[in-house]
Amino acid sequence: MKGYILVWTTFSAFECERILGGLEWIYIRLVPTPREFSSDCGIAVFFEIIDEMKGITTIENILKDNKIEYEIKILN
Repeated sequence: MKGYILVWTTFSAFECERILGGLEWIYIRLVPTPREFSSDCGIAVFFEIIDEMKGITTIENILKDNKIEYEIKILN
């Protein structure tokens, strides 16, 4: 599963990278926010979940626990 985590501040984007980047089951990369998605921040976090046993719910729980405001957009 692939998608984007949209955040509202650059700080939040870097926090997502720091927090999620250490996990083995997800690949992440900071990228410019795609034009089709609106965000106050020009940086988004692209992700690809490698271990399908983990999922969007796990990402949401991690971000909520770290008090990061976000929106997730899944790619088809």
